[in-house]
Amino acid sequence: MTELQGQYRMFALDTPGFGQSFFPSQAPTIGYYVATFLEALQTLGVQDFHLFGHHTGASIACELAATAPTRVRSLTMVGPVYMDAAERQKWIRDFVKAMVITPDGSHLMQIWKRVNSIDPAPSPSLCHREAVDNLRAGERYHEAYLAVFNQDFPALLAQVQCPILMLCGAQDVLMPYFKPSSDARPDAKSVTLPGGTYVVDDHPAAVATEIRTFLQYQR
Repeated sequence: MTELQGQYRMFALDTPGFGQSFFPSQAPTIGYYVATFLEALQTLGVQDFHLFGHHTGASIACELAATAPTRVRSLTMVGPVYMDAAERQKWIRDFVKAMVITPDGSHLMQIWKRVNSIDPAPSPSLCHREAVDNLRAGERYHEAYLAVFNQDFPALLAQVQCPILMLCGAQDVLMPYFKPSSDARPDAKSVTLPGGTYVVDDHPAAVATEIRTFLQYQR
């Protein structure tokens, strides 16, 4: 957003349960996130818009584009999660671990190790930010990941009608699913960038350049 400042009117909405947002009354689905964001955009007076989502945000953005096709002018995703049901269940088994707040504070290290494990060489300051975000969400942080892996992303991607830009860091933990995403939508522009899972933080200029180039044809 810093790289694109002054060129677009931009909003960054906290996902319910994260940042400074409210906690949902029950475990959310991606559909719930979509409905909440659409309500927020309506309140802000934003009728039609370009969408950008990273990882979990990509899943939300994809479903939002499929749900509100007349309002979404373009869709940009970093790390789309194009998985079949078996792969999604494997991720739930191996990756989605509920955090239990422990008397000895061992849950703090559990989160630290997790945010370090999804990128080959994350900076300590970036890991600190990610860990704090997860810890603020507390024992419900994993609900967002369950929502992602319970979503039928391939079916939703097939429904998207607007122009699509798909990006992924070459060392992103979700890179194995980038080619299937690209193959499913040959009409989309697909670009592999340097870096890993935190490509938006580590290579903001490269990400911004791709977005800027893509959007200049979508006005």
